[in-house]
Amino acid sequence: MNKNKLTEYADILMKVAISKCDNLEDAKDLVQETLLAALTSINKGKEISDTKNWLMTVLNHKYYDMLRQKYRKPTVCIDEIGEIPDESTFDESAEDAENIRRCLATLTGTYREVLVQYYMNGKSVSDISQLLKIPEDTVKTRLFTGRKHIQKEFTMETYTKQSYEPDDLFISNSGLIGYNDEPFSLVRDDRITMNLLILAYKKPITLSELSKAIGIPTAYIEPIVAKLVAGQLMKRVSDKVYTDFIIYSEQDRMANLDLQLKLAKELCDGIWHIVSEGLVKLRQNEFYKQQSMDQALKLESFFFLRTITSATLDVRDEAGGGREPSEHYPERPNGGKWYAMGNLYPHGYDYENCPYSRYNMSGECVHTQQNLLGAKEVSMCSYDTDSSVLGANYHDNSDDAYLKFVYSIYLGKTDMMEMLDNKMLKDINQILEFSIMYRDEEGKLKVNIPVITMSDRWELYSLSNKYKKEIVETYHGKMIELVRKPVKLPKHLKSVPNWLKYLVCCSYFPSAIISEAKDRGLFLKGYDKPAPAVILCVEK
Repeated sequence: MNKNKLTEYADILMKVAISKCDNLEDAKDLVQETLLAALTSINKGKEISDTKNWLMTVLNHKYYDMLRQKYRKPTVCIDEIGEIPDESTFDESAEDAENIRRCLATLTGTYREVLVQYYMNGKSVSDISQLLKIPEDTVKTRLFTGRKHIQKEFTMETYTKQSYEPDDLFISNSGLIGYNDEPFSLVRDDRITMNLLILAYKKPITLSELSKAIGIPTAYIEPIVAKLVAGQLMKRVSDKVYTDFIIYSEQDRMANLDLQLKLAKELCDGIWHIVSEGLVKLRQNEFYKQQSMDQALKLESFFFLRTITSATLDVRDEAGGGREPSEHYPERPNGGKWYAMGNLYPHGYDYENCPYSRYNMSGECVHTQQNLLGAKEVSMCSYDTDSSVLGANYHDNSDDAYLKFVYSIYLGKTDMMEMLDNKMLKDINQILEFSIMYRDEEGKLKVNIPVITMSDRWELYSLSNKYKKEIVETYHGKMIELVRKPVKLPKHLKSVPNWLKYLVCCSYFPSAIISEAKDRGLFLKGYDKPAPAVILCVEK
């Protein structure tokens, strides 16, 4: 190649450079770098037979060098591969090797398997056809399509913050969990699973797009996605998947917080007046009189929280069209009947100074075992609130081992201690701290929560329902303001019941009422111990 003829290719190089670069100055620099590299090679005596193709290859390399320098990120180069021949001519030592490996990591198995065999393992089209038991034309089509996917879609700029600053996604549910603790066991504390669900929430997305967004090869996320689809936390549509449950963002949780706190201050005295009448009736029941002072106050906490929560839910369900009965919830794999919900917290979230942590609470959790230690049925009913309001319930309150532990201590069967798992024994201090139990003068564990019969429970609920109805009738006009702005779902998400869109509109109001009542000295006055809303119900 004659260096005096290099300028003949300048216009062609400029057209290609402009198509690649964002601006004219970068294109000019790219052509200049390419021509300088050509001059250097010529001066070193390098023989170049096909000048045009050689210059195009150099320009491509310089372009990706420029991107790496500009973004400080590795960028894939696939353009110079050219048309795929019948036999592989892939050079394992070339720069292409590193680039193609990066590209292949983002492809789905259908295309990745063929390209790996062809480019990495050097197999021919006919070899791949025999190996995968598919026609040669199918092999060629997948090679061509896979390469086009890489050319069209893959740049490191498509990586999202989930690839370097993973967020938190905490799963909750309404309904009956599965035999293996689904839906919680499908996610747990796995940050990869959490962030795949987050990335697939706003719109359906291909596995290749998920791979690029999270920065993990598709081969590693395929089994995770398959598990989520099988467990019905994700849904597959054609070549895309999407997260198939509602996810509440920080914006959703904060949207109505000020209104809930304002209304709690405004309505506290009136609501307390109604609830206090119910508490007078509650204290007249024989099952109340049988409790110790600590147990009786926890019973009052349960009554207060259940009454105001039920009133709030009645107003919410009116706006949302009503909750469907739990027996109508969708059947899930492994014995479950539930709706999942997720709470998304951004990376580095300050949980300790969260503006609504004081008012966090769960809905009523009822955990039941049949034929337990001589009892026909034993149930633990509880609400979990922050310690600054009533005191937190033990976090494994829905666990079979925990219910068995509490009931065995109630019966005085201390020999059961040896049968418990190590986790329960390690958590004894926390159970004592939350005032679920205490140690007597001899150091023996004693239950420190109300224990009533099943018939007492229904009497308690009936009394609570009477006064919640009075709250709704008296303050309906005010409380309905809480549910004017439900959460907006992505358009493709059709499986979420309407009432779940209203959940965070009023979720802090019950705890805010109780917190306000405590601060005003109306409730639990002078009592400085935890009084979590939890009861144990026994039918012998």
